[in-house]
Amino acid sequence: MTIFVQDIAKSFDDHAALNGVSLEIEDKAFVALLGPSGSGKTTLLRVIAGLAFAERGRILFGGTDVTDVPVQARGIGFVFQQYALFRHMTVAKNIAFGLDIMRRKAKPDKSAIAARVEELLTLVQLPGLGARYPSQLSGGQRQRVALARALARDPKILLLDEPFGALDAKVRRELRVALREIHDRLGLTTLFVTHDREEAFALADKVAILSDGQVAQYAAPAEIEANPANDFVRAFLE
Repeated sequence: MTIFVQDIAKSFDDHAALNGVSLEIEDKAFVALLGPSGSGKTTLLRVIAGLAFAERGRILFGGTDVTDVPVQARGIGFVFQQYALFRHMTVAKNIAFGLDIMRRKAKPDKSAIAARVEELLTLVQLPGLGARYPSQLSGGQRQRVALARALARDPKILLLDEPFGALDAKVRRELRVALREIHDRLGLTTLFVTHDREEAFALADKVAILSDGQVAQYAAPAEIEANPANDFVRAFLE
């Protein structure tokens, strides 16, 4: 699913968080939004998700304008930094949550939901852990559960907001590999927010570097390293 971001502007009080951002994220691409704190990367992700609404501009998924479509109708998977798992639910129930709350006509039957949960547990390398609770898992395992939950309804677009920020370096590296493998296997369009240059350049097909609510450069990692677009990008890479 191609994502078109067209001239997006978003302000908070008197601060312009996004100031005319335009991007084309190609179908099945893995794109990182990279930049310092306050650059607008998380705000942009939230606008694409439908968790925030822009004051100007449009968001299109393929040929469909979703600018005013609520988050639950956009068909995306979203992974937060702090897992956002339900502590009183088992791992299996957490993963199944999005399926369990579907309207009756669209909702799969119990056996289909159970099969989907087992499929996802295997995909995120947690087979057999469905009966555990989040408190019984490590941080890396919890984030794998959060990823499985985001994938439960088979989205074409996966959005992740610094999902590895609370994890140690070893676990971060392991999850990077797992995320890229899942992206490639499922044919997703993935948009990933990070402030970590190494993480962005290791994972992404293309990187959008943001500064003060604008895109300073949008290109493949090798192109950015070889030809920084301006002084900000050059300094950010040092």
